[in-house]
Amino acid sequence: PAEIAEMGQVIHESGKRLERLIENFLIYTQIELLAADSQQAVALRAKRTPQPDKLIQARARQQAQAAARPGDLSVELVGGSIAISEEHLAKIIDELLSNAFKFSKTGTPIRVTLSASPKVATLTISDRGRGFSAEQTAKVGAYMQFGRKLHEQQGLGLGLVIAKGLTELHAGEFAIQSAPGEGPTVTVKLPTAPEA
Repeated sequence: PAEIAEMGQVIHESGKRLERLIENFLIYTQIELLAADSQQAVALRAKRTPQPDKLIQARARQQAQAAARPGDLSVELVGGSIAISEEHLAKIIDELLSNAFKFSKTGTPIRVTLSASPKVATLTISDRGRGFSAEQTAKVGAYMQFGRKLHEQQGLGLGLVIAKGLTELHAGEFAIQSAPGEGPTVTVKLPTAPEA
């Protein structure tokens, strides 16, 4: 029974990974289609997340729990409406934090901050993982995984390109600051939304 339970758990986890991979393929395709349709992009940019701090806090805690690293998470958030749907903001958070927990060691900090000026909300996620070279940072794109020959990895490298694509689709800016052996800091800047 113990072996069957263990095999069942492995099958379940593999199924969840496959589900996430298919979901990411569909989201990647959706981003490409929306980027090519200016009317759809304008409609998309009209969406709002009125309390991004609460959404980010909840998603960050979920990712930390899933990675069994709740003690490594540090969150510092300022509220204020952002011009992006809750669904898309949640996807950006999930992809970036999944990578942060996956590619850094247990016991090292994962820091999430959100600050806002009158026109721009700035989200940063930093960790102390293996980092990126300047060449790798410039190549962030679909199907690009870094260091796969050196480190075991799941998936196809769609997480960063989805986060970048969603950010840019919402008239935002996406940047990675890093160096090999130093943890990366990913910055997402999105327009703030005027209060109704």
